[in-house]
Amino acid sequence: MCRITDRPNSLHPKAAADTDGLPEPSRCSREALPGNRARWEDATVEQTAAITVEVRSSSTLPPRDAFEQWEALMADAIVPSAISPLHQGHWRGKITSAQFDRVSVALMRASAQQVNRSPKMVARSQGEFLLANIVMEGTNWTEQEGRTAESVAGSIAFYDSGFPLLSRTTDNAMSTMLRAPLQPILDYAGLTRDEIPLAIPIPTDGAMGVVTRFFQDMATLTAVEAERASVAFDGQTTGMLASAVLLAVGKESPAPANSLYTRQQMMAYLRNRFTDPDLTVDEIARACLVSRRTLYRMSEGLGGPGALIRRMRIEYAKKRIRSEPTRPLNSIATASGFSSDRHFYRAFQIETGMTPGEFRAQATPRGLIADRR
Repeated sequence: MCRITDRPNSLHPKAAADTDGLPEPSRCSREALPGNRARWEDATVEQTAAITVEVRSSSTLPPRDAFEQWEALMADAIVPSAISPLHQGHWRGKITSAQFDRVSVALMRASAQQVNRSPKMVARSQGEFLLANIVMEGTNWTEQEGRTAESVAGSIAFYDSGFPLLSRTTDNAMSTMLRAPLQPILDYAGLTRDEIPLAIPIPTDGAMGVVTRFFQDMATLTAVEAERASVAFDGQTTGMLASAVLLAVGKESPAPANSLYTRQQMMAYLRNRFTDPDLTVDEIARACLVSRRTLYRMSEGLGGPGALIRRMRIEYAKKRIRSEPTRPLNSIATASGFSSDRHFYRAFQIETGMTPGEFRAQATPRGLIADRR
């Protein structure tokens, strides 16, 4: 049985799942046509609305036929490959696919499988693509160019469709797959093909996590939201994927200072590190793969990186003062990232117009100690 729906959110990890971890589609917009290959008419290059397709073996669809349908869907969403099950018996797979700018996003969960993209398939393919696999659940082993990436949940790895690859997954594994034309990525990043770090798993934390969360969320948008996102992020998705490659390589991003990715990257890094008293502008710039000058341009409308950090620290301190009315203020200052009480008091007055003690007196219910030091 192959079913198609335009409501992709049932595949998201936050959605309720059935007993084997693969949720039912909430409704079907149409049935797949007879035969081993499902006709996926909406999955064209112009597609923005996400389409969800589920394939499962049943009493009327033997596992072999179900798997052939799945192989056809994978070829449409990612690249043509020979796919085979790693276990006998019941087969089930589900994929949500959408196109934004020139980047295809596919969120999928499936029974254990092996994917083989042979040299003959590579030779027959039209176009060359950068592939990225963001593992969300389970484990994926992929071999390419003499390396084997063992990718676990919370990692991303890049692959080149112009080279053969062999991949295996654990049962019920879940990934977000990205596919984009290779040359625009190289042009944007200013890299050569040989510089792409193929088959190397990279943790999706820090700045890299900004990219992976962005694409994971894009894959689960409804039709209306996907159309809006396509307009809002026009031209940005290729740049974000290229910047992810640069993060993996460790080179500076050529993205303009006002681009969506660089601003998101900066804010995500600051949110994770603002309580570190040793955090410097140079460190932030290196983490965002930009120069100091670009970093200041990125944040000039917000007062600069120093002002951003100060505001984050003061907001954090205010929350601690409200929630811990008897905690010494010097302890809150240290926990908020200030290296000294003097810096804390000065920054607090700049941001709030009052001292920490005065703020505590206003925020603390009567009967509690208001200004312990």
